[in-house]
Amino acid sequence: MQTQVKTETMLFTRTDFGWTAAHKKFNHFLGTVRVAVRGEEAEVFLEDFCEETRAEAERFAARAVFLAYEVERARIGEKTLLREDFEAAEAARRRALHRTSADYADVLGKPVHVVMDRPLGSAHPRHPEMVYPVNYGAVPGLLAGDGAEQDVYVLGPTKPLETFDGVVIAVIHRFDDVEDKWVAAAAPGLYTAGEILDAVHFQEQYYESELLM
Repeated sequence: MQTQVKTETMLFTRTDFGWTAAHKKFNHFLGTVRVAVRGEEAEVFLEDFCEETRAEAERFAARAVFLAYEVERARIGEKTLLREDFEAAEAARRRALHRTSADYADVLGKPVHVVMDRPLGSAHPRHPEMVYPVNYGAVPGLLAGDGAEQDVYVLGPTKPLETFDGVVIAVIHRFDDVEDKWVAAAAPGLYTAGEILDAVHFQEQYYESELLM
């Protein structure tokens, strides 16, 4: 499981004891998900969450605990959750989230203007060990599923850029995140699916996704 997971309003960061939660926009601390594993069972404790954030934290924990720990049961408060139920729900969730290229007909092949916030060679703001091998930016004014501007990987240029104008050649649809990522290049047909996946692997390796072209 990736070290950070976004939900509707929160960013959960993995720790030795579970996760800490911060507001994904304003970055202030919201609470802690603490996990105690005993054999095949995990007990989950939600600490410091207020009434408004607790339900979202519980939804996160109900899924995250089975992805992160090899347990058959999880207890969250008065609820006991079973891995077999989680796996059935997860399979149904993935089927429901599956997309095709037709779902992105209004995006694929269309012109795009990208403003870089993480140019090639720059480090991730929260994970300085991750250095971007491609230019990475956003489409000004176009909001994605996380409420922030739509993120775009830019393939082709071999030097840091401030802006880029090209076309959307692919969409990375994530199953375990609230936003998709676009991939842009100078023109369609310049990259195979394998080449695109290799180019974005440095970051996408932490997510479950499908590539649509």
